[in-house]
Amino acid sequence: MATSRRSAWRESWAENAPEWAAREDIVRLIEASEYAARQLRRHPETVSLLEDELDWRRHDFSASLAALHEVRSEDALMRALRIAKHRYQTALIHAVLCARLSQKDFLAALSHLAAALVDSALNWHYRSLVARWGKPLDAQGEALGMVVFAMGKFGGEELNFSSDIDLIFAYRNGGETVAVAGGKTLDHERFFRRLAQKLIATLDTLTEEGFVYRVDMRLRPFGQSGPLALTFDALETYYQLHGRDWERYAMMKARPVAGDIVGGQALLAELKPFIYRRYLDYPALASIAAMKHEIDRQIRAVGMDTHLKLGRGGIREAEFSVQAMQMVYGGQYPPLQSPHFLDALAGLARLRFWDDVEAAALGEAYLLLRTVENALQFDREQQTHRLPDKLQDWRRLALASGFASPEALGSALDAARETIHRTFRRIFADENAMAVERNNAFTDLDWQRPEAESIRSACLREGMTETAAGELSEQLIAFSAALPWRRLPAKTLERLEKLLPTLCAVAGREQAPARAVAGVLELIREVSGRSVYIGMLSEQPRLIHHLLSIGRDSAWLMRFISSHPLVLDDVLSERENIADPGLLEADLCARLQGLDEEQWLHALRDFKHAQLFKVAWADVHGKLSLMQVSDTLSLIAELVLQHAYNKAYATLADRHGTPRAGAVGRKATFAIIGYGKLGGLELGYGSDLDLVFLYDDQGTQGTTDGKRPIPNQMFFTRLAQRISNYLAAPSMSGVLYAIDTRLRPGGKSGLLVSSLEAFRAYQHTQAWVWEHQALTRARHLLGDASLSAAFEKIRRDVLTRPPPDDLHEQVLAMRAKMRGNAAPDDPERFDLKRSEGGLIDIEFMVQYLVLEHADKEPLLVRMSDNIRQLAALEATGILPSIDAMTLRDAYRCLRGAAHRAFLNESGDTVAAAPWQDLRGDIRRIWRQIFTLGD
Repeated sequence: MATSRRSAWRESWAENAPEWAAREDIVRLIEASEYAARQLRRHPETVSLLEDELDWRRHDFSASLAALHEVRSEDALMRALRIAKHRYQTALIHAVLCARLSQKDFLAALSHLAAALVDSALNWHYRSLVARWGKPLDAQGEALGMVVFAMGKFGGEELNFSSDIDLIFAYRNGGETVAVAGGKTLDHERFFRRLAQKLIATLDTLTEEGFVYRVDMRLRPFGQSGPLALTFDALETYYQLHGRDWERYAMMKARPVAGDIVGGQALLAELKPFIYRRYLDYPALASIAAMKHEIDRQIRAVGMDTHLKLGRGGIREAEFSVQAMQMVYGGQYPPLQSPHFLDALAGLARLRFWDDVEAAALGEAYLLLRTVENALQFDREQQTHRLPDKLQDWRRLALASGFASPEALGSALDAARETIHRTFRRIFADENAMAVERNNAFTDLDWQRPEAESIRSACLREGMTETAAGELSEQLIAFSAALPWRRLPAKTLERLEKLLPTLCAVAGREQAPARAVAGVLELIREVSGRSVYIGMLSEQPRLIHHLLSIGRDSAWLMRFISSHPLVLDDVLSERENIADPGLLEADLCARLQGLDEEQWLHALRDFKHAQLFKVAWADVHGKLSLMQVSDTLSLIAELVLQHAYNKAYATLADRHGTPRAGAVGRKATFAIIGYGKLGGLELGYGSDLDLVFLYDDQGTQGTTDGKRPIPNQMFFTRLAQRISNYLAAPSMSGVLYAIDTRLRPGGKSGLLVSSLEAFRAYQHTQAWVWEHQALTRARHLLGDASLSAAFEKIRRDVLTRPPPDDLHEQVLAMRAKMRGNAAPDDPERFDLKRSEGGLIDIEFMVQYLVLEHADKEPLLVRMSDNIRQLAALEATGILPSIDAMTLRDAYRCLRGAAHRAFLNESGDTVAAAPWQDLRGDIRRIWRQIFTLGD
């Protein structure tokens, strides 16, 4: 075949062949592409574009097409557009064959060329219509243009060589054109309809030079029966009222490429809530799967198994896999809101939805299929995706795709398609397996009016015991009676008909306890009005297995899921970012990107809920130690606090400027200090955040440096208030954290924000011993580094002073006061925190010993948590090793029990008997310490 093409090439020039016709790169080009050979013969000036120094990755096609503005007639425009397209496409084929352009860049260059051609044609016809009918104006009286949205691969800047271009046209508002000198006018609808018709005809009409692009308008609202161009408001209304999942899928690829680009970008921003739902949109998977199943049916019907685009492991499966993940998660993670396949794929890897190896393999497989797709098409510019049957065609295809032989290409294609299909099957549930899961004795029950005997009979047929059958029957009847069936949408009812048989069958097979089934039924009842979650549960049968396991092990965790169903995705997720600060920070930053304040606050809550769930899930399943749980919960709180601080500071600084120490002084600084459990890195699942806010402007009482300056004190007070409001503002999903600022100087009556000097003076001259006890568990959380160092110095200076003579009396008096305010001890019960021999006793002993000895052993104040303070007390010999070890083990044991009690919603009070020995050891050490203090 190569020899015959070379001969035909030489013969086509007769005796007038130019020197460049024999160049090796030109010969390679004509062997790979008959289309290129034809264009070089018809337009030999194209060879000037086949130069090494041209960088097609950065080429400005619009500038190259600027001369089209001067074209006088429509026929001349059509011819010029086609010749320009052929010349540049030939040059791009040459560049990719010579390895000067990667396949990714080749796709982008084809897309940029198409955008420039469309924009040139649009502008020409716009000027022509304006000259005849006058200018359309927007609401502000400015010239009004039409935006052209590219969809599909064109929108994703991944256009293939011979492709239709899917377009949608829109303009900002209705009205009437303003003619010059009394000329005729048109209403905007007719003006832009004519503009759209002219543009389509110019691009799509077949002439002796071919066509520019085949134009497909079926993705517009109402499809082929809809208007060619709509106002922005009409588009928004359509998608709000009529938009379907496949249209959301299509709009993910939308990109303004011509005309009113700025307006198009603004419109897409308004449509984001339709395209990307804020919640996890698992039912969208079913819609996408249905699209793919319909394509598969068509393929089987017409024998298209070797179709490179639509077949098994084809380009469409790769696109579906990535876009499905975008639809499900894009609302929560703005970085996934990209029309570009490879960018979205990189985002999925960066956010740990897929591991790097899997994402890289899918990207390589996709690019190989796109390489072969283009190689198929740029032979004759035909829109084909079928792999060839003849060996000579395989040889040309291998040459054009950069492979040494057809065998090597075939092997690479098989591997790539297998990679794509494996990813696709992992994402989309196996409908056959789901049908088996649902096909059980419960399938035909009347769920709205269940009968006890019917349920019991079904339970027994599924192998359940009489006792289990009776319990499940009672639960289902109570559940059905509580559910507002008549108010539920038909789609939700349909999904419940799938979900409930699956739940019953799995519960029976796994012998799930009644409390586990009750937890799942309560979840279903709680989310019954939110069809997306019912859809998620019904489309993901393995989720039921996990939920029954959670309901068995943790009542609190099950209730948490009911209150925050967004975390259902994390039940299924295999992403491992627990306890990894870098991944947690990346996850939060990705969620918060590009949001307004209300959306930002929703995203911040979603992050906290998702991460809290992950920690609790790992805790329940023994994947995190007690210390790791507390460290991670503390880290999550600090990340949330840091972003709340960043947001609040930026908002206030934008309004008032930066606080300054004096008129032209340095920037005044701010810091947040953590006390209590957060300060001691011992945060629990339901812990408040004990915070103290400090600032330092060197005592200058300066002001901010903006256009609306305010005193520094006022700025920092508003900053603290805004941070507290972000964290403690009530919402449907609760608050982020309850904030407690009572440990600030002066307590409730003190200023919300203290200057550094005021804090220092208070701690040295006014603070009570109990406040110094609290200071042992304080640490700097965030803010300026110099202020952090100043706080640490104050803390160290205060805690390492010689203790007061009556220190142990004051500590004992405080403990006695706490006990006096608590309910009397029940000898048969033990409060893990408050009873004698409990957690608070250990904390008091550690705090007392630190305050008593830190003046001689400064090492004691280096850390703020009990475990490491106990280690320091042991290292300095203040506490015997055996006692330090006993208290450390007891502290971990009691905290672990408190965590388990919280997760099981059983309260902190437990039976006293099993704890007698441990409490005895704690009491013994207490007596030793405080007897020595007498």
